[in-house]
Amino acid sequence: MTDVLPLNIFLATPSDADRERDVFRRTVDEWNERQSSGRVRFSVVGWENKRGTARRAQAAINELISECHFLVAVFKERWGSETGSSWGYTSGTEEEIFTGLLELGQAGQPMRDVWIGFVDSPAPEPAVSTFKAQMIELHSMLFESVADALDLADKISARLDGWGAESTVKTPRHIELVSSTGREVLRAARLRIEGEKLIELGQADAGSANLRRAAAIGGPVELLAHARQLAREGDLEEAHTTTQAAIEMSQTSGSGLFSAAAAEAFAAQASVLRRRRDPVAAIGRLEQAITLVTGDDAEARRVRCRILDEIGLACQATNDLSRSRAVFLEALELRRAGGQASEVAQSLTNLARLAVDEHDLATARGYADEALSALENVAPTALHANTAILVAQVLLRQGEAAAAIEHAKRSLALNRQFGSANGEAIALHVMAQCYRATGDFAHATQSAQDCLEINLRIGNTKGVENARWQLDAARNGE
Repeated sequence: MTDVLPLNIFLATPSDADRERDVFRRTVDEWNERQSSGRVRFSVVGWENKRGTARRAQAAINELISECHFLVAVFKERWGSETGSSWGYTSGTEEEIFTGLLELGQAGQPMRDVWIGFVDSPAPEPAVSTFKAQMIELHSMLFESVADALDLADKISARLDGWGAESTVKTPRHIELVSSTGREVLRAARLRIEGEKLIELGQADAGSANLRRAAAIGGPVELLAHARQLAREGDLEEAHTTTQAAIEMSQTSGSGLFSAAAAEAFAAQASVLRRRRDPVAAIGRLEQAITLVTGDDAEARRVRCRILDEIGLACQATNDLSRSRAVFLEALELRRAGGQASEVAQSLTNLARLAVDEHDLATARGYADEALSALENVAPTALHANTAILVAQVLLRQGEAAAAIEHAKRSLALNRQFGSANGEAIALHVMAQCYRATGDFAHATQSAQDCLEINLRIGNTKGVENARWQLDAARNGE
């Protein structure tokens, strides 16, 4: 079976369902044997497959779920024990179910379906009964009652038949259940995902409103998503306050201080500090943040690279260019190993900007062109806007102002689409420079005027100063 499509099923159960785990695994093995000549094969994944880690054990288990295509949970009498989650789940099985449901709602994740079985029992714990009642009321298609082991095997076999026959295309589904502690985990995630998508589609106001609602009921992830949008909109004070709330929530969770979530919260706050022109304070936060990332899994590497980006940018702001280059190259090496095109492009863009600061335009152009190439088949993001304006700046310095204008226009359109006031102001500033260089002073004047108005609105004093200089130069035909 060399060409079989592997489909992973995560199996979640409390400790009293050992027999049911055995039945499930045996049923999957028998199904695979019957389909030995088919194109689909299932593999069972459980907490036993957890990789060694210094993090909270349940966090490592949750990472396994993110690599699975399906999740099956089976309850009998027991609900399970607490895991120390920042969301306050009261059992590991509950956290695994909600993690699977979160993955189900994300287009980029492999999770395709979740199924929950409740084995008939004379005295289930109250939490099990409460959860089943919620399932009956809201999502009856996601669960089934199970009479005994034989019935479980039959129901699992039927479920495998359905999964094996389905299309391989993922269809995101948003399920809204409330956790046992009353937290609206899934609703917060849905609002965040929808908010980010609205911003991508150019509906910045509606997207920001969704992110604000998500942050009000969500956890660190939702708070940081809202903080990043606030920073893009130029509201740095509120962005700082929101990152602080994310830090505090991360620190009070069972994950503890030494976690990717806490590190990312510190890094996000450092980014705000850098934008507030306090790079020394930003570096201090970042040096603290990077010590909190203790794992070597994909999530830990992603967060470590993001922190390295911020350290490099802050060092660049303090003119420590050698250290900036070293950390940018370290992040690039990690990202190349991971094979994520957009993340590789981020490192290349950082290195290109550094080369511009060092007046090495040939190297900057090489990095920038490679970044654009890496992004060709990636859906537009803020990184596309940043890379486009970088290319425009390099072309302008190389005396190719007319070619630079088109890249600056692309950046402007994307920043407007994503609601990034700061990015929009930068694009307009570069456009004013380009138009002046080509002798088109009417368009240069308009671009500088628009840039000035945005910087006044977001309170960017340095941006206001630069825009006024550009405006005076354009009006004077210089």
